[in-house]
Amino acid sequence: MQSRLNFLDGLRGVAILLVIAFHAYSRWPHFVPYGDAYQNFPLFKLGWVGVELFFLISGFVIFMTLDKTINFRLFIYKRWLRLFPAMLIATLLIYFTAPMLTGRPAGSPDFLSLIPGLTFIETSWWSNILGVDIKPLERAFWSIYVECKFYVIAGLIYFFLGRKYLAPCLFILFAGSLSISFISGKTDSQIIDFTQLVFSEMSFRFFGWFCSGTIFYLYYQTKREHYFLMAVVVAILSSIFIGGTSAPIAALMISALFAASLRVSIIQQLLTHRVFMFFGLISYPLYLIHENSMISMVMKLPDYLPWLNMFFYPFIPVAFLSLVSFLIATKYEIKLRGFIEAHSFSSLNRLFGKGTNERH
Repeated sequence: MQSRLNFLDGLRGVAILLVIAFHAYSRWPHFVPYGDAYQNFPLFKLGWVGVELFFLISGFVIFMTLDKTINFRLFIYKRWLRLFPAMLIATLLIYFTAPMLTGRPAGSPDFLSLIPGLTFIETSWWSNILGVDIKPLERAFWSIYVECKFYVIAGLIYFFLGRKYLAPCLFILFAGSLSISFISGKTDSQIIDFTQLVFSEMSFRFFGWFCSGTIFYLYYQTKREHYFLMAVVVAILSSIFIGGTSAPIAALMISALFAASLRVSIIQQLLTHRVFMFFGLISYPLYLIHENSMISMVMKLPDYLPWLNMFFYPFIPVAFLSLVSFLIATKYEIKLRGFIEAHSFSSLNRLFGKGTNERH
């Protein structure tokens, strides 16, 4: 199956390129030397929908991972092991290079800024727990926190309710979030307001994307057309309720791309182009480190390259950060993950029982 799923890495490449374009040209007009010159170009202005594409991919891949895992604790450990090494490397890299990259849109981080990313718990939660204001290390980490909530809830549904309930429960949480949000604006009920707060903090409004991805996986696995149609309907609903005027159109387009990638061979061939595959390979570490570093570097380039057309300024930091991300993804992350596995193997055997090595 893995050889047939290479196009998913290409989709990750598309997603990260969209997000980078949004951050480079549209997100920070008051910081970059070219201001808002390119801000309203649709590809840049709506590039943030790359995150929704990541969510679709996660729904697909996480269902596949759950099918290959023996219990909830092992699933969470595997997810943590997949995310933590790159997060640790990226967090330390961002923290120690921040003093050199003045003008960061997120400001100068402090030591407490390290906590949310390393624990995969969002900044606002830690601020409430500790009773102090915590500056975000990278605002882009927000989607990682949403992903982790999805992992926990998907794992609980799969292992404690049953495989067949995963997609329906995810849809119920998504639909419930929309319903509660609508009702809370019409009533003064404290119960409704509290439920709205819980649903908001759990990020259930994004669960339509994960739900759609899980149903697309069922289609890919069984080739039953009704699964494909259901996944498309959920993706359409997720797009419609994303908000704004042009944003739903952009969301529908990335949904269509994902759906087409499962059925159209030429789309799969295009997605396995070396450019998309390369950026798919490095998408996770690049997503973690790119935003503030890229903007800070772009701000300095007019002093060194005044002759270069300003449109191309982001290309230089992106190339450098891509190289750093490549080293993280192909070398340092793998070494750190191996170190963690080697030192936790005996504990895992006690925690999960026999069969850990065979199934992990």
